[in-house]
Amino acid sequence: MKHPKMKSAALVFFLIILLGGCSSTTEPEAALQPLFPDLHGWDLKQVSITGAETTLDFKRVDCVWVVGSDNRPSDEPRVTALAEKLVSITPGGRVALASDRYGDFKVGDDNFTRKVVLTFKDRSSFTILIGAPALTKPAYVRLAGSKEVYWVDESLFKNISLDKAFWLADTES
Repeated sequence: MKHPKMKSAALVFFLIILLGGCSSTTEPEAALQPLFPDLHGWDLKQVSITGAETTLDFKRVDCVWVVGSDNRPSDEPRVTALAEKLVSITPGGRVALASDRYGDFKVGDDNFTRKVVLTFKDRSSFTILIGAPALTKPAYVRLAGSKEVYWVDESLFKNISLDKAFWLADTES
């Protein structure tokens, strides 16, 4: 019998693991749900996106997305995809609970990368603060009035264009 002490040590180690368990001392975070689990892009009536100095509005007029106060025809598939992604945001995990950390993630009430106001057909409205700090890969989101900051793995949120021409129908740009 080769290495009897090695086999005994392996058996003892296995029993310790089996009986003592090797679970983490912290409880796992509950599976995160979309921020708006009961809503869909087609429930939206208006989307307003604000950057440092610009606000861009999308409105649904007669079931068609239009851009700006002059209601110019939009690139419908592009705007619809944005609306769906905004409504179906599913956080990857919570990164902060304290307001003193909002600046780190650029999701403060006055310090954000983008502020998105979603207005739904039932007249409910939600404000999402999106942060994209320069050196980090994920974007971060916080619902206005909420303390939780979440990371999201969606490249679109890192840089939502506020260039009106980007969102216009080809015949309009």
